Amino acid sequence: MSNFWAIAVGINHYQFLQPLHFAQSDAQFLCESLVGDAGFSPEQCLLITDTSPDFADHSTHPTHENLQYWTTSLKDKLQPEDSLWCFFSGYGICVDGEDYLLPIDGDVSRIKETGFSVRSLFQTLKTLPTQKILVLLDINRAASGSHEKVGTQTVALAREAGIPTFLSCRPEQFSHEAPALNHGLFTQTLLEGLRSHQCSTLATLEDFLKLRLPELCDHNDRPRQDPILVVSDPEQLYQVIMPVNWSETESWVPATTNPFSVEGDLYLNALESEASSNYGFQPTVMGATATEIPDSFALNPSEYEYEPIQADLTLPESEQTEELSPAASPVPEESDAPDQMFWERLLFGGSALLLVLLLGVLFRNWSAFMGGQQTANTQPSPAPQAVASPSPDSGKILNEARSLIKPTLASDASRAIDRARAIPPNDPLYAEAQQDIDRWSRNILEIARKRAEQKEFQQAISAAQLVPKDRPQVYAEAQKAIQQWRKAR
Repeated sequence: MSNFWAIAVGINHYQFLQPLHFAQSDAQFLCESLVGDAGFSPEQCLLITDTSPDFADHSTHPTHENLQYWTTSLKDKLQPEDSLWCFFSGYGICVDGEDYLLPIDGDVSRIKETGFSVRSLFQTLKTLPTQKILVLLDINRAASGSHEKVGTQTVALAREAGIPTFLSCRPEQFSHEAPALNHGLFTQTLLEGLRSHQCSTLATLEDFLKLRLPELCDHNDRPRQDPILVVSDPEQLYQVIMPVNWSETESWVPATTNPFSVEGDLYLNALESEASSNYGFQPTVMGATATEIPDSFALNPSEYEYEPIQADLTLPESEQTEELSPAASPVPEESDAPDQMFWERLLFGGSALLLVLLLGVLFRNWSAFMGGQQTANTQPSPAPQAVASPSPDSGKILNEARSLIKPTLASDASRAIDRARAIPPNDPLYAEAQQDIDRWSRNILEIARKRAEQKEFQQAISAAQLVPKDRPQVYAEAQKAIQQWRKAR
């Protein structure tokens, strides 16, 4: 009887690189779907993530050493008729023409010593007893000085080894995560294909991925990704890659218990809420208008009546009644009286006209004048130098961390600790945040002990492994308890 095996690697928190958000979730959800939707046996699915529990008394922490151990140990488990899925979600890089997958301790500055080369991966897989192997690589390109495109060599190596291999995108493209989906886009598409019960062969899975993945990129405003399937023999396209051949099966009942279900308290049970907070983007407000003038300062011309001022340019009454002397009358002596009256009238009339113009200007600019007066009257006096106080961001961070705490979930306490660490040492809330971290670290250990009391040793170990190392006393207690629980399993 043939068996179907799976090894799924997902790494979020790299030691030397910026963390990813959903690689760990990708690996766990894939295992859950392989068991729940494709008919894999839970005992034949190996999960390797930041916080995955030990398996067969050996660590599954995704270090270079452990990845090498688990890929080579498959040789003793697989039979010639068995099938194997090998999935990786995390960083990858190409240096000097060589493609590398990065384990959690991978360092791009020492990639040849710390990276897991794709060449060695295919060489190891080639030595396994079975030829029914499927490799799926959701590689996020690591930031480095290298401008080489990861994936080109992988395609050549997969074809040379004769191992069917899916790549999440073309070498000139980039693999992306989608906050709204809580997964990488490639993995999300893969999960949809498994749940559709229509992808029993490489050909049907390839058709689904090629059609759905670009749609998903477009719907989530991400650059296009086109998946690549590498096969060396066209006959491989029709190879059944799942225990359940949906083209021949009408109904199927999945396993009653699924240890990979995210409903349990593994580290990922709250990533959906984390995704929106870690990836939240505020829209930019375009075309904003200035603040309108308050009604109290608005000027309504109809409320004001101005009596028009007119210059009195009429002649004095004495001049109106004065009669001209007859021609025979002697000519009077010249005087400056007419010139003097002319200049008086001109001065009076000009003054009146100037006053009218000034009133008109004042009328038209009344609102601006009053607004400026109001601003001048309400100008605040300089504030005294304030003493150091917690920044709004620090207060928000600490409140967010506290809101994550739940009485029975160790993973939430671990996430709260990670959030509280964002408060810098020079912040007044730093001491308070450290006290919270101390308390939450102790809470994680208490949750683990309660699980051990209920004989749930594996879950107790998973919880205790979340105790942070920078709390020496609690960490030492947790490590001692883990050793005891491993013996009691």
